[in-house]
Amino acid sequence: MLIGYASKKLQKICTEDKAARKTLAENSAKRIFRALEDLAAFNHLAEIPHRAPPLDFHPLREDRSGEFAIKIHKLDRICFCPAGEFSTDENGMVDLTTVTEIEITFVGNYHDYG
Repeated sequence: MLIGYASKKLQKICTEDKAARKTLAENSAKRIFRALEDLAAFNHLAEIPHRAPPLDFHPLREDRSGEFAIKIHKLDRICFCPAGEFSTDENGMVDLTTVTEIEITFVGNYHDYG
């Protein structure tokens, strides 16, 4: 899967050890790169096991509706939305089998921003 970033700051956190350690808790900084490697290895979002460890892939609601998240460590998540071309059904729900590109929108504990 292709991974893009909503900002240069997010890209640095997700690709540079120093930026990850400065921004995230120690365990999350250690695990973010593995989580992103795992995510990139899938061909499309439908291949990611739903609510299964270690990624705990799940859709988000309310102010983050339309986004998805995977777990880094404890409450820290990588949040992302579909990018590029993808299909939706008649109810506007994303067809996960057509999502082959994502954009990282947030990294950290979104539970704090509630």
